[in-house]
Amino acid sequence: MRGNRLVHIGVVLTLVLIAFGILSNGLSSSKTFAAAPRQQHVTAGTLGDTQTYTTYLPVVSQNWSGILPPFGVQYYGIPSPNKGLTYAMEAGVRWIRVPLSWRAIEPANTIPAYYNWTYLDAQVSSVAAGADSTELIITISEQPEWAALYPSGPVTNTEDLLEFVGAVVGRYNGSDPDLPEIRFFELYNEPDNTDPDRAAHAGWGFWGNNGAGYAVLLKQLYPVMKAANPNAQLVFGGIALDWFVDDDPPGIFDECFLRDVLQACQGHLCFDVMNFHYYPVFYERWLPYGPGIVGKTNYVREQLRQYGFGDVPVIVTEAGWDSASSWGSTELQDRYPAILYSRGMSVNLDVVIWFMIRDLEHFGAHGLLDIDYQPKSSYWAYRVMTSMLSFTSYQRPLSLAETGSGQIEGYVFVRGTKRIDVVWVNDVKPLDPSTDAPSLPLVMSAQRLRVTDKYGVTYLVSDIDDGVLDGGVEISVDGSPLYLEYNP
Repeated sequence: MRGNRLVHIGVVLTLVLIAFGILSNGLSSSKTFAAAPRQQHVTAGTLGDTQTYTTYLPVVSQNWSGILPPFGVQYYGIPSPNKGLTYAMEAGVRWIRVPLSWRAIEPANTIPAYYNWTYLDAQVSSVAAGADSTELIITISEQPEWAALYPSGPVTNTEDLLEFVGAVVGRYNGSDPDLPEIRFFELYNEPDNTDPDRAAHAGWGFWGNNGAGYAVLLKQLYPVMKAANPNAQLVFGGIALDWFVDDDPPGIFDECFLRDVLQACQGHLCFDVMNFHYYPVFYERWLPYGPGIVGKTNYVREQLRQYGFGDVPVIVTEAGWDSASSWGSTELQDRYPAILYSRGMSVNLDVVIWFMIRDLEHFGAHGLLDIDYQPKSSYWAYRVMTSMLSFTSYQRPLSLAETGSGQIEGYVFVRGTKRIDVVWVNDVKPLDPSTDAPSLPLVMSAQRLRVTDKYGVTYLVSDIDDGVLDGGVEISVDGSPLYLEYNP
């Protein structure tokens, strides 16, 4: 395919950051997501048998705000250099989401002094050793059979869960120099699920039709976590908020779950961070609120404001595109990092987790790496995206007057004094890989543009190239995103 061939073209992608005045990338100013400055990373390797690339990953200026970019990935197992961690770091990943297994730590009911921390210690220590200034998001899951009927459902005795979570948060509260501090703990994965079979076998929560009960648990857990570590953040379990029971054909998720939880939480300390999941197969549902993840974020924020939680940060712990499903393709997956993250940054999402780091057998092809931990073309697209958008500040969407067509979508970012736009043409059938968006002309006010495609292939276009010096540079845009750097 065109995408697979392009990643073997020799590319030199050089990103020079301004020494002063680098802004954050549109994240909230809340200290919730602040982190220590990271070091410069310079990597080199091969894209093909003979071609080479050099990537200069971001250098932090003395004036950097200290807020991490939103670029994250989902991991299962122990992240390690030979299992994709090195690739993730070279791609600019700064957030890693991993599931926590209560069953592995406390297989039989006991007290914290007898917990088995071996596996979780290995997970978090591996990330701490191999990933500079990277935050973990731990998803509480895999409850033992003695504590609950379902791995992520209601527990038999709430005190058992509170004791366990308090011990976990306390162990990684930064007081032990041999263990990293972990601040973000997510209470179950997709708790709005209503299907008991999937709750038992698919790693999903089982709180659908019981939003009030989930809210009670949040209220009980909140003070326990804060007592163990005042810096700890209780993250709302990433809700599917799609494929509802009343859909045609019917789904398995409770459409009223978010409303029910927020209603029951009004006036209480329930959670620090709101969290949902988004996949483009549900694009049409959220279009009245905005395109793609923008629309769903706007809807969630409306709900938060309605119930008094308008100031709560919002993150997304699952998002991505499958390269091998009925609604996906390699080309569509490769386009999506630029689209997903430019949209996500435009609505101030503090974290967006790409689901997932690698393909899993019998689970589709969502990964940036293949099943053998080797980069797919989507990995290179993700890596170019982070290089182009790291340490930028989101400014605004492109106006219709600028694009000349309602089909062209674009977002303006600034790094220091430099402007970078991300532009593409929206397909009327975004999930149909047999169709494509039209190629449309785009004229931007500039003397010169550096145009970079999703794989990092770069070329320059000047005002005079069309033979007329009129202050405008014309390029052609289609469904594959382009990055435009002004007057380089």
